[in-house]
Amino acid sequence: GGDGKHRITIIGKARATCGALNLLRLLSHETIVQACDSAKAQEQTNTPPTTQDGANYYSEQPTAAGNDTNYLLKESFTYRSRQSSGSGDQENDAAVQIISSMMLFLSTVGTTTTTAATNTPEILSIPEIYDVIVQILSLLLVLLSTQLYQPMVSGAEAAESEIPHGNFFLDKFMEYSSWQRQNYRAQQKVDNGAINEPMAVLSSCLTWLVDRPAPPRRSIASHYVELTKAVAHQMTDLVLSNDGMYEDSCIVMAAAPKNEQNDASSSTSALPLQTTSNDKTHNLTTVALGTDDSVALSSKGHVSGDVSSLKRRSIVLQPIRSILLLSSTVLLLPIRLVRLAFTVLGRKQHAILPGDVSKDDHSLFQQIQTNCEKSSWNKTNNILLLTDSPIADLSTALILLVTNNYRAQSVNGRNALRNPFRVELASLNDTRWGKDVATRQSDSSLLPLSSTVGDSQATSLSINFESLFEAFGRICHTELGALTLYTMLLSSPIFAESVAARSDLDLVIIPLLRSLYFSSVMRHDKLLQKKGAGGQKTPFQLLSQTDKPYRSQSQLYVILILLLIFSQDPSFGRDSFRRVSIPAVQWYKERQIKAISLGSMILVILLRVITFNLNKLHDGFLLSNCIAVLLNLSPHIVQLHKYVATRITFVTISCFKRYLALLAENGGMPEEEGDLSSPLGMHGEACRTFLQLIKHSVRPRCVEDNLHLVYALLVEQRDIQKICQHPSMMQGDLAHIIDLIQRANSIIEQHGTGRSAAEAMQTLKLHSSELKSDTGDNRGRTSSADSVTSEATDLGNLTFTYEEEADPEVFFVPYLWDVIVGALTTSTLEWSREKILVFPLNEDTETLPHDNGTNNTVEKTEFDNTPDVV
Repeated sequence: GGDGKHRITIIGKARATCGALNLLRLLSHETIVQACDSAKAQEQTNTPPTTQDGANYYSEQPTAAGNDTNYLLKESFTYRSRQSSGSGDQENDAAVQIISSMMLFLSTVGTTTTTAATNTPEILSIPEIYDVIVQILSLLLVLLSTQLYQPMVSGAEAAESEIPHGNFFLDKFMEYSSWQRQNYRAQQKVDNGAINEPMAVLSSCLTWLVDRPAPPRRSIASHYVELTKAVAHQMTDLVLSNDGMYEDSCIVMAAAPKNEQNDASSSTSALPLQTTSNDKTHNLTTVALGTDDSVALSSKGHVSGDVSSLKRRSIVLQPIRSILLLSSTVLLLPIRLVRLAFTVLGRKQHAILPGDVSKDDHSLFQQIQTNCEKSSWNKTNNILLLTDSPIADLSTALILLVTNNYRAQSVNGRNALRNPFRVELASLNDTRWGKDVATRQSDSSLLPLSSTVGDSQATSLSINFESLFEAFGRICHTELGALTLYTMLLSSPIFAESVAARSDLDLVIIPLLRSLYFSSVMRHDKLLQKKGAGGQKTPFQLLSQTDKPYRSQSQLYVILILLLIFSQDPSFGRDSFRRVSIPAVQWYKERQIKAISLGSMILVILLRVITFNLNKLHDGFLLSNCIAVLLNLSPHIVQLHKYVATRITFVTISCFKRYLALLAENGGMPEEEGDLSSPLGMHGEACRTFLQLIKHSVRPRCVEDNLHLVYALLVEQRDIQKICQHPSMMQGDLAHIIDLIQRANSIIEQHGTGRSAAEAMQTLKLHSSELKSDTGDNRGRTSSADSVTSEATDLGNLTFTYEEEADPEVFFVPYLWDVIVGALTTSTLEWSREKILVFPLNEDTETLPHDNGTNNTVEKTEFDNTPDVV
């Protein structure tokens, strides 16, 4: 009846809109690139542009490239119509009209009710509507990409210079959002139906981040999702780990699989392979696309023999045209996806190689290689992102772009334009508790109350904090997820307070540690591992771009900043060692770790990152953040896991030996105090930090709870005593460590019945009170938890807190664009990579592996030959 006709009408309009948006995105991107190119040429010639009547467009302002970009885009997105009175042309700002239309659509779609059966908005179950939302979000990213093709200029820098910075659409977007928000406040008194569009858009994006609505069958978005997963599954021999995710940084899942889907057997491929046996001489393998059709990945004339005997990657590789055939079912040609598979996956150890390709497809392989070179494909660090919800990921990127720009509160003593989206996030409330939560803040908040809290009079943005936190647990292992968690903690004090009060922070900490773990795998050339003529191993070399086990080093910064934010809360340190226990860590490969505290797990990963940094990166900022987290946790270290205790001792000794070698190379001259710019200074600071960590862990009130560390020190007592007595290491009182080792040794000699590790540990446990009393602890006995926390004040002020830079846009905006180009939209959106200026590009390197398929790298895991401690 009427509902059916209405649905058909909506679908028809949606299809037309989707096509128009796609065409507008392509044209807009080309226009933006040309405008930015013209701006650079204009800046070089220093010739100011003029208006149609010949007047200087800048009036009396100094010439700048940004002005030229704004002028060209303004002219491109302005259409003129004759007025009825004939008095002249009327100018219409198409840019504002496009922005307002898309914001209104996103605001309206986000308010639709969800169905009880699927917990998905009914309108999102329509394929055409879903594709329209994807196209709108993609278009918004492209319109905001004027930042991408210009050197980074923050809002504060642009305001101080009083010259527009060329971000035409970003300025329009922010100005319209600010105006619309102010207009809503004025209209809501007389019009109950008024919409606060910035708040509504944020609400829609946060809802999609939490719900992660999957693309419906028959949608274009579903096609790309399934095709990308098929490429990851069939074009490499990488397998899913026990936690259901890939271990290599070149393939990243946008969201961790839910608990019920963690087993690898149920997470093999989004495109199920189906084999029919009607033809006895040849099996036909088909792929279900989520549509009514099936597409043959192999057929007679393409692959000879039985497809069931081929490796999974061979099914697609022989021939490559199968991917293109698969794509042609919806009249699309994702050449960017094919190119991504050959370039990104081709660099890794588990890679596709030209030798795996049939002769018929060799010419296609060469064409892809030539296209990569011409398009500067590997100028950016590209990965294959396996998304289950394009809407969720694209909307998250939009949130990050609009909230991390326009951060300046004031410029030259004048109030700057307040970011309307950060104002809304500042008053974000939990839907479970109501509005009264906005008026209070406890002392356990991770960060101080921001001065940018929104207007309490108006209706505030709200979402279920429990669902939001659980959503972060699934996505914070990705760069996009970690950036979003950071943004929410820094912009929403109420959400930060709710996170600080939780006792299950391991839900977000463990995924962050997992990313750090796989980002610190050391790969070495086989030739470098051989001993030289002098019998010494060759020194470690800095990583090349293709050898890095991570996509971007900035990801490590963000993760460590998050750990620093968590660790600056004293309750986090107490709970991480005493209350939060992890039954098993499936992704840790060096040892099978079971029943380990969250604090111990943080320590062992930070030790790994520091070792990786000292050997490969030589990054002082990375080291300083690791040290800050370690020292924040040091007053609370109790019940240290036996493996972690051994690792602390082993890494300390290894670091000190390397420090002595560097000291000899420097002529015996020690480093300057606080020097983190040289390998000598970094190793020295790391050694002193490890010693402080040991000292705090075996102080009188903790020694009974850290007997594994006491035994580890006892085993390596000769080296430990040398370290503690070295002049460069004696900045603190380390005599206690030497005295403890001597007394522990004496206890074992007097009371021990054997020489085994188990017997030695048993002896230390039976006589641990002697260790405590002999170290001078004559104060009254209190509960262990109270004594450890109360004694933290005796250790000095060890709390390191995180403070944003005065102009955080300078770091976060370029990094965010790097994530968007290299990870989020690598295979879906067109970017002119060779013209990107907002973040540094890679040097020219080889895009594809050599034909001989040789791989001179082997994977090492930080030389972990640590002995086990009973």
